[in-house]
Amino acid sequence: MSPRLWCRRLRRMAGAAAVILTSGCGSSSSPPADRAVDVETVDPTGQNVVFWYQHNRERETELQDLIAQFNRTNPYHITVHGEYAGRYDDIYNKMVVGLQGGALPNLVVAYQNQALAYHQAQGIIDLLPYMNSPKWGLTPAETADFVSSFLAQDRMGGKQLALPPNRSMEVMYYNRDWLTELGHAAPPQTWDEFAAVCRQAAGQPFSRATDRRRSLGFMIDIDASRIASLVFSRGGDLVSADGSSFTLNTPQMRQSLTYIRDLIRAGAAEQVTEEGGDQRDFSVGQVLFVLRSSSGLPFFATAVKSGANFAWDVAAPPHDTPQPVVNVYGASISVCRATPAAQLASWLFLKWFTQPEPQAQWVRRSFYFPVRRSAANGLSDILAANRAYASAFALLDFGKAEPSVVGYQQVRKSMEQALVEVLAGADIGPVLENLQRGAEQARRDN
Repeated sequence: MSPRLWCRRLRRMAGAAAVILTSGCGSSSSPPADRAVDVETVDPTGQNVVFWYQHNRERETELQDLIAQFNRTNPYHITVHGEYAGRYDDIYNKMVVGLQGGALPNLVVAYQNQALAYHQAQGIIDLLPYMNSPKWGLTPAETADFVSSFLAQDRMGGKQLALPPNRSMEVMYYNRDWLTELGHAAPPQTWDEFAAVCRQAAGQPFSRATDRRRSLGFMIDIDASRIASLVFSRGGDLVSADGSSFTLNTPQMRQSLTYIRDLIRAGAAEQVTEEGGDQRDFSVGQVLFVLRSSSGLPFFATAVKSGANFAWDVAAPPHDTPQPVVNVYGASISVCRATPAAQLASWLFLKWFTQPEPQAQWVRRSFYFPVRRSAANGLSDILAANRAYASAFALLDFGKAEPSVVGYQQVRKSMEQALVEVLAGADIGPVLENLQRGAEQARRDN
């Protein structure tokens, strides 16, 4: 079934008053969506909670350690079972199946547009009653300790559909040693400067590259967040100011796609054709610049050390705006609809996970950004020891988020397809017209 048909199914389900969902750990049927539950009287003791996440490798190990810590120490004998459920798209597909009558977890990682679709289908709950609960909730000081812009990303339609466990941003990775060889003391600030340096790098390979026969200024991954970063850095947006419509056929989108096409045609850039190809080529000194998530910092560090072993750093993407604009994003964690006891138990784990001490522990292993200010204050040693992390951390005040609107899950795929078509030689005018029409149709279908 296509994503568009899934969303139509979700929309129909959201309008059905008799939807009944089950939790992944076998709890009984959840209460109807319109029935208020007095959370103050609920007892979460002994509940089993299933948590679907996307982390693997070292991050999964650390997350499982934190889950085990919660299981050992919480006074209600709640047991959280963490399960790797695949990548974000895999989890989304599994949730769609669950919303159609299959099993749902109790906690699920979700981007904002995904959480909105789940909520429309009565699959996840509003967290505000739990956050504001005198017995189970957050104190005013704890709420104020969250980075407000992070918390606001998950607040849609007056409801808190998730809580952020961490955040990342799009940053420009660059080879400091190669940039110095090219005669530049700092990374380019504007897109015109960036293009000039990329062309220069194409003609002057890095002295320590493992294979100097191939030299590029930039590699671009076909990803909607890369495209959003290009548009944001030119002062554009993907939706109107009131969020009522998509704005994709714009000068900023046109400039962004044209820019990448022209840079590739000039031989100064290439499209990423295999997963992780840009990180690999960067690590061996064949690519000067890469635009990627800050969550990749530890992986870039490992790759460079085992590759050409050069000095590197990150910076804001080039920009045509007075100040840098960085695409700050991250999946949050939603609580699925289940029994009142299971919902409360899920909330209590989520509340614990976003406390300063677990946050600091998580950040030290994951290199995400914490969502609590007090956790950030305790990371001075990490900032001092990791130049690239400190460089990215300093850009948080310049953050801008991708849309939290219905239909954006499908629109992301359409944006990626539009870039592929432009790079293949399609006329950019009709491509953007089709992109805009398709986006509005996706919005109407939801």
